[in-house]
Amino acid sequence: MPAQSGTAVGALRALLVAAGEHLCAIPVNQVRRVVRALPVHPLPGGAPELLGLAEFAGEPIPMLDLGWLVNAPPGARPVAPVTVVAWVGPPDSRELVGLAADAALEIVEIAPAEVISSGTGPLCGETTVAGRSVRVLNLETLGGQ
Repeated sequence: MPAQSGTAVGALRALLVAAGEHLCAIPVNQVRRVVRALPVHPLPGGAPELLGLAEFAGEPIPMLDLGWLVNAPPGARPVAPVTVVAWVGPPDSRELVGLAADAALEIVEIAPAEVISSGTGPLCGETTVAGRSVRVLNLETLGGQ
């Protein structure tokens, strides 16, 4: 990703969110909007990470449990839960989803050299931000099939 003005060359700008007991960094170029938690309409027989459908901008979008995606133990009951409306899938076939999160915290910069790769799926690695462990996500690995 190209550096943006005011950022270190090669730095990843990411939205830091709380999901259960974990902090997660979602690249800002994959985030469309952060809104108060959207009402979810459950779907019977869905995958464990699929909470159901929600409405965003007049369109239905699938709602995913971010805590489940990053294997986060549940935290305290969130005071102001949010939905992170994000692009998933590769750039040529991306789609919008809602990610249920406990809180949106801040925009951070992460040096790619500081990310320890951790394998496959949406969790691409881990790093430390302000002394706290953060799971770094890449949502291009979801959807778009």
